Parts: sequence; structure tokens; C-alpha cells
Amino acid sequence: MGSNRFAKIPYRIYTMALAVACLIGVSLFGLGLSYYWKEKHVAVDETVRDLNHASDLAGVESYLVLHHAAKLYETNSEQPTALLSAPYRERALQYNVQLLDDFETGVDEREREALLRFSEDLEDTLNADGLSRFEAVPFDVIESINRRWLYQGLERTAQANTAYELTDAVMRMQMAFVEGVTNLLAETPDEDQLEFEVSTIANEARLIEDIVATDPSLRTKSVDDLIESALALGRVTAANSTLEARYVNGTSFYEDSHAALQAVRAAADDTLLTERDRYGALALTVLLITLLLSGALLFALCYTRKMYAHDLGHLKARALAIDPSTEPVEETFPPSHDFRGIEDELREIAVSVHSTVHTLETKSNDLLRYHERWSSLFSETGLAIALIDDTYNFIERNDVFRQFFGERNLYEINQLFTDTGRRLLREALAGVTENGTSAQFILHLKGEHVRFLNVKIIPLKRGETLTYYLILEDETERVERERKVDRLVRFDLATELYNEYGFLRAWEKQDIDGTFLLIKLNDFHHLVDWYDPTYADLLMTEFARHVEDRLEKYAHHLFGRYRDDTLMLYVRGFSTVDEHELMELFPTELLINQKRQTVHVQIGATHTTPSFNDCLFEATKALQHAKETRTPFVWYDASILAQLQWAALIEQALPEAIEQGHITVAYQPQVELKTGRVVGAEALARWQHPDIGNVPPNEFIRIAERSDQILWLSHSILDLVVEQLVAWRDTPFADISLSYNLSAHSVDPSIVTKLRDLMVTYPWLPDRLKIELTESADIMSHTTELERLEDISDLGYCLSIDDFGTGYASFEAIWHLPIQEVKIDRMYVSGKAKDSTSFLRAVSRFASEQKLTSLAEGIETKQDLERIIAEGVELGQGYYYAPALDATTFEAWVNEKRGHLA
Repeated sequence: MGSNRFAKIPYRIYTMALAVACLIGVSLFGLGLSYYWKEKHVAVDETVRDLNHASDLAGVESYLVLHHAAKLYETNSEQPTALLSAPYRERALQYNVQLLDDFETGVDEREREALLRFSEDLEDTLNADGLSRFEAVPFDVIESINRRWLYQGLERTAQANTAYELTDAVMRMQMAFVEGVTNLLAETPDEDQLEFEVSTIANEARLIEDIVATDPSLRTKSVDDLIESALALGRVTAANSTLEARYVNGTSFYEDSHAALQAVRAAADDTLLTERDRYGALALTVLLITLLLSGALLFALCYTRKMYAHDLGHLKARALAIDPSTEPVEETFPPSHDFRGIEDELREIAVSVHSTVHTLETKSNDLLRYHERWSSLFSETGLAIALIDDTYNFIERNDVFRQFFGERNLYEINQLFTDTGRRLLREALAGVTENGTSAQFILHLKGEHVRFLNVKIIPLKRGETLTYYLILEDETERVERERKVDRLVRFDLATELYNEYGFLRAWEKQDIDGTFLLIKLNDFHHLVDWYDPTYADLLMTEFARHVEDRLEKYAHHLFGRYRDDTLMLYVRGFSTVDEHELMELFPTELLINQKRQTVHVQIGATHTTPSFNDCLFEATKALQHAKETRTPFVWYDASILAQLQWAALIEQALPEAIEQGHITVAYQPQVELKTGRVVGAEALARWQHPDIGNVPPNEFIRIAERSDQILWLSHSILDLVVEQLVAWRDTPFADISLSYNLSAHSVDPSIVTKLRDLMVTYPWLPDRLKIELTESADIMSHTTELERLEDISDLGYCLSIDDFGTGYASFEAIWHLPIQEVKIDRMYVSGKAKDSTSFLRAVSRFASEQKLTSLAEGIETKQDLERIIAEGVELGQGYYYAPALDATTFEAWVNEKRGHLA
């Protein structure tokens, strides 16, 4: 039996498989080819439909123009009736009825709206006496659609380039006539304009003559008539022609141009109809051939299957007659059939099975002898093995077992286990005795060194006597290894707190009723950038240790690390009234490497539910709200969800508002404090939503930053600011500069490129546009953004730093960036730190020494103004002067201010 068992499979099996494959292949190929020709047929139908649409549209356009020409002639020649224009009016309305059905296909939304509006207003246009309704007709859209449909027909029929040139020349002649028809049929036309118009048409006619000469196949009676009428119209001048002659030649020319285009469409239509019939015939032919071939293959397959079943019956009979010790009677079976190879293989298998059965019987007898020697062999293994009788007395034990328990009996051994271990052993012995099946479990062995034993009890029945093999394996090393792995899985290595997985597993074992918090250390990532990750982890570890010390008085709590800068805490029994007590859990200052480190945290809290995921979601949203509102502690409630839904609504509406120009700019004046002269303004974004109403800028700007739309918004605001500066260029407001706020999230190469391109167009722009840098703390952590800001400064733009004094990052920015202006935060002007005049004095002196301009924002009262002036600040803005104003109101306010100064 060394050869392949199925090497002698008969040819009919392969034939059947090949027939099935051919049947499937022929069917798929035929159906696919038929579908291809059908799709070609459909494509031709669509092109024919578009050509019909083009004919309807051209008819409406042509008869509308001819009607307008007739109306002009009737008016200027003082005709008493509308005898000439009435037939054109009726034909235009007839084509319009057909055109109304063509709007659903072949055009885009903008074109459909233009055509629908044109079609609906057609009757009013025809009835109107003046030029306004005719001039409002979208001839450019009509020509574009007509040209596209006609070009599709030419492309589908594989016309030469000369056909496109001919079509394009005729359409240009028509547009020239439409644009000059009013002057052509005026009672006293403008001679120069008339000469230009008719010469344009004559030139196009000569071009058509050249095209027809190049490609004689394009010469038709309608083309010859068009050339003749166009040249005749080209000879018309204001000096030697009457109004009637101009009307007759003009209408004759336009009708010939319409006929020429109709002839082109008709030729393409005839070709397409012939091609469509050919494609339909090909699709039907392919389908019929496919059906015939599939039927033939199916018949061959059925016949082959029948013969296969016939020979299979012989094989079954052969199989029943096989006996390894005798040969079958050949006379009762056919001498040859398709399964003869399989029959030979079955005979070999039968002989092999007979031999195998004999071998198994021999080995079974050997096993019986080997079983008697088992009691001596079990002592040689490394496992602790003992044989116990049905009264739980030891019959025999090996040396390894004695090393564990000495000569103790089972009761004494049982006392060495824990209470749980004793219960497991007792239940296992009872189960093995009752069910006669093995049992396996882990026991914890008490003693000087803790050990874990894998215990297996195997019942062995010899005659009527039931005995047990008690097998023990020391699993201590494996258990300890699994414990270490489990700790790695469930705990954070740096802080030794629960990680998220371990926190969840511990949560599932608790009776949850209290408060769940997420605590974010705000300076964590800055410490990573300024020092190193080890220092930041050391801060997190020390912070966690202090919190754990303060949590000792609370019996039920869970504490873990959620993210690198975020911890999670569950404390049982706490609620909103305990917010102060919760805040006391978290230290505000730590000693790290002999250096005091201030710790700023933000917390999102929620009342617990049994679902950890729900609590995590709510606390995450509360923490997100705390970060966005810069609040240290936020409880999750329905208002948070409402604000999130509000933010989602704003995020969804923002792209449309930017695209449609709903985001506008207001200007808050910036004044020279000592003189009162208006020197500039800060450009502030404003959004008046048509449904929501006024959307506060801090909200939609924050949402734009979070949803990666801030760059798009920044580009839009920059365009509006530059547009306003350009509008003021040659006005009394040309000396006013505008401050444009640039967020850390918007310092993008595209902004730098735009500022560079704008400077090429408006070389004076850097003198009037200031770039006001917001969120300097974020910028200082990114080298790329610093380099881009240096590029902006190199272009000549003034850089100003906003909210100066609110953090040491703004001080650091002055040394890293080419800052030319510092903007003092309103906290030191009219806020809670306004009495800290020493800071104002220091900033003013610092700005003077560094040759920087100082500007105070948030001046609200006269006392604020006097204090700011006294400390030497140069510029200011605030509600004391004016709020943010739209451009018109700002101009009026500046004029009024200048009037008072004068």
C-alpha cells in the first residue's frame, strides 16, 4: 500500500468535475457578455435621450430668441399686430412643454434649478415688453448643457474633431447673435457695435467653410444655407440697410443655425439608433448561445452522473464480497468498471484492518501483564503517588509522597490543608466514590513555606474492590509565576495601583454605592517635556501615595490609574455634599527630588451605578467639561449631557456656517491711552445662527479646535480681516491696524503660505495686520510651531502674545519668539488681581526695556484707565471705550471719536 490510495480514481470523476466547471464558466461568461452588450444598449439609449433633451432645449432657446427679435422689429417698426412674433411664441411654448419632462436626468442640481426657473418663467418672458426679462434668461447655462449633450452624442458616434469644431462654431455664432440682437434690430443701431457683431458672425461662417473644406462629409444643405445666410448678414451695416433688411437677414441666419445644429443632432441620433439595435441583437444572440451551451453541458453532466451511479452499484457489490482470506467470484461481476482502482484499494485496506486487529489483541494481552507491574513502576516517577483503599487507608506510597507527608495517615494529612482545601478533598473523594470518575483540584498546603499542590484522584476497580490513586504535583512555582503575571495584568507598574482592567475586576466584586471620580494631573505632560517621563511618573507615584494615606480612614474604596496623567477613584457612601471632603484627599504640593512641585488637578465625578462603563462615561464627560470650562471639580448631571448635545449640534452646524459665511467679524477698538487716538482693533469672530441664535465665540472656537475645524475657521476669519483692510486701504481708516487671533492649533504651514502670498499681492499688509498669539503654553511644547511663527515674523508681520501674565509659558514665549507686543490679561486690569499694580508696573518696565508695545485688555471703568495709564501702559481696549462692533458701526464710532479729539 505504498502508492497513493486515490491515484486510480476513474476518468469519469474528472470528467464530471470538468463539466461542472465548464458549465459554470460558460454560463458566467455568456451572461456577463450579454450583460455587457445590454449595458452598451442602455448607454446608447441614455445618449439618444440626452440628444432629444438637447433638441427640446435648443428649440425653446431658438424660438425664444426669434420671438424676441420679432418683438423688437414689431416695436421699432410700429407694427400694429404681433403677426410675426406669435408663431415663434407658440413654437417656444410647445418645446417648453417637452422640456419640462427633461429636467430629471442629464443635469446637475444647479443646472436643474436654473432650467426649471427658466422654463417656469418662459411665458412671462415671452409676454414681457422690455429687455430685462430677456436678458435674465440663463443663455450661458443653456448653451453649456446643450453643448455637453451634443458632444456626448458626437463622442458616442466617434465623430472626428472637425464635427466638434463645426458644432462649436455654430454655437458661437448663435451666442454672438443673441448678445447683439437688441442693437441689430434697434431703430438706430450703434454702427461700430453692429459692424463688430456682423463681422464676428461672418468670421465664424468663413471658419465653417474651412472646416467643411477640410472634411467634406460635414457638408450638408443646412450647413451651406447657414454659411450663405451668415455671410449675407455679415454684409449688413447700419448705413446701407433698413430695419426690415436687418430683421429678415438676422432671423434667416438664426433659423439656419438652428437647422444646422438639428441636422448634426439628427445624424448622431440615426447613428446611435443603428448602434443600439446592433447592441440589442448581440446581447440576445449571446444569451441564446449561452443557454444552448449550458443545456448541452447539463445534458452531458446528467448522462455522466447516470453512468457513475451504475458503476457505483457494482462497487458496493464488490465491497460486500471482499474477504481478506478468499478471492471474490469474478464471474458474478463485470470484469472492468470505473471503480476498479478503488476496489483494489478496499481489498488492501481490509487486509490491513485484519492485521491491525490481530496486533491489538496481542497488545491487549501485553497490557494485562504490564498492569500487574504498575505498583512497582509508580515509585520511579517524580510525582507524589499513593494507593488508598475504600476505607481511605494507605496501601502504598512512593518516596516523593513520603517527602511531603512522611508516614501520616489521610486524616493527619487533611489537617495540613486550609479549610477550603479540606472541603475540596472531602467532596472529591465522595464524588469519585459515587460517580467512579476522576477528580482534579489545587490545594494550599500550610507550613513554614507556602506550597500549592495539584491533586488528582483516580478510581481503580479490581474485582469488587475499589481503590484510589492519589497523585500530587508541586505547582508552587507555576502558581507564583501566574500570580506575577496576574499582577502585571491588573496593576500599574509605576504607581502599583490598579490599572483599568484590575479596577474593573475589583469593581465587579464590590457592592457599588458611592462616588466615582477621574482625577487629571494638568502638568503631567509638561513635566514629561520639561524633565523626563521618570520625573513625571515619580510625581504621579508620590501623589498616589499621599491620596492612599488619606483614604485609609475609608473602609470601602478603589484607587487606580486610568491613563498616564489620569487616576480613577471609587469611594463608597460619598455624594455631592461631600465635595469639599473629596477635594481634601488630593495634595496641592509635593516634594519631588528635594524640590517643591505644585500640583493642579481637575476632577470629573459622578454618582455610581452598578455599570462601570456607564460611570466611566459620565465621569469622562464631566472631566471633559471641567477641562473645557477650566473648572477644578465638575459633577456629572443632566446639564452636562445637555451641554454635550449642544456642543454636538454646534460641531455639526459649524462647517455649513463657515462655508456659507455665517461666521462674521466684529472689531473692538484699541486706543492709545494718553491721546485717546484709535490705532487699531482686535478682530473677533461672531456667529448668528438662523435657528439657534447667537453662539458665543468661546464655545464655537473651542468646539472647532476639538473637532479639527479650527484651521478652516482660521482661514475664513483671516480672509475676512484682510478683505476689511483692503476695503479701508484708500479711506480715512487706512492707518488702523487689525489684530488677528491665531490659536496654537492653527499654526499650520498653510497659514504661513497664505500670509506670504497675501504680502505679494498687498505689500503694505504686514504694517496693518498683527498676529495675536493665543494659548502660548501649548505652542511652547512644539518646536515645529515655534519655527512657523518665526517664519511669520520674518515676513514682517507683528507678533503679539495674548493673556500675558497668566502662566510662566507666556514669559518663556518672549525669549523664544520674536514678540513685538504683550497683551496684559484682563485679570490684572479689571479682574480679581487688579489691585496688583506691581505686576502692571513690572510688565510696563519690562516692555519698555525690551522695546515691546504693552496693551491692556478689559478696561471697563475710568478708574481702570487711570491706573493703567499711571503704570505706563501704552495701549488699551475694553468696554470703557466700546464693545466689539461690526464694520459699519466701528467706522461711525471712529469718526465720532476723531471728531471729539479734533
